[in-house]
Amino acid sequence: MPEIDLAPNHKLGLVVHNPRLLAPAAIGFGDTLPRGLNLAELGAVVVGPVSAEGRGYSGPATMIEIDGGVLVQDSGFSRSARRAVARYGALWEGFGCPVLVHLVDATAADLARSARHLLHAPTLAGVEWSVPTAASPALVAAGVRALVQVLDAPLWVKLPLENTVLLAEQCVAAGAVGVVVGQPRLGAAVQTDRTTGAPLIITGALYGPAFFAAMLRVLRETASAQLGCALIACGGIHTPEHLQQALAAGAHVVQMDTVLWSEPGAVKWGAGE
Repeated sequence: MPEIDLAPNHKLGLVVHNPRLLAPAAIGFGDTLPRGLNLAELGAVVVGPVSAEGRGYSGPATMIEIDGGVLVQDSGFSRSARRAVARYGALWEGFGCPVLVHLVDATAADLARSARHLLHAPTLAGVEWSVPTAASPALVAAGVRALVQVLDAPLWVKLPLENTVLLAEQCVAAGAVGVVVGQPRLGAAVQTDRTTGAPLIITGALYGPAFFAAMLRVLRETASAQLGCALIACGGIHTPEHLQQALAAGAHVVQMDTVLWSEPGAVKWGAGE
């Protein structure tokens, strides 16, 4: 397969040889992989979530099936950057493909702290920052600058769909070399309380094929801006046709997430082309 440059003009670069990547929702930290999954067959994986302090585990996520996908309400768990490197660094080294770490910090100071710990990861290929949904352009630019000042590795930013193009311009100007389109949108579903019978409103992130059309529209808008960075499509990719459409709309690669929960063979889509 041809080389795909996912860190344009970066001093270290990030070249992959196929367009199929795994997102954190599919792989977590990489310690519990689906049986038979060969990571060396992928372009790269993104592991996490990671933050400066970490946020403790408070139970499994609530998942509700909805039309066209699933709503996921999680506890906001993240592993501290220091502990993630100590616990998983050797594991990541044996994956056989580039490994990026997914950061969820909300301030420039915390991002810099996380980045300093990630410098000790033995084979860090890059960092992906999930930008807070309500972040201002100024905060986003400050966060990118904080990471770039500490990191040697390339930086991607994973942006909210609502203002991806505006924030992408700010991020690339501040030093990011990749834009991930996009973060899952938030939604709500109604469940019945098993004890009282009262209705419960559950809010969470939306995953699944119903998300694909919205992601594709924003991806195309971002590609049209010609920012000179790598574009990574993430969201709703649940069929081989989705993968091909995302590439046709301007993505250099795609990240697959919840499709791996039900279709582990998705990592081979397009492998023979």
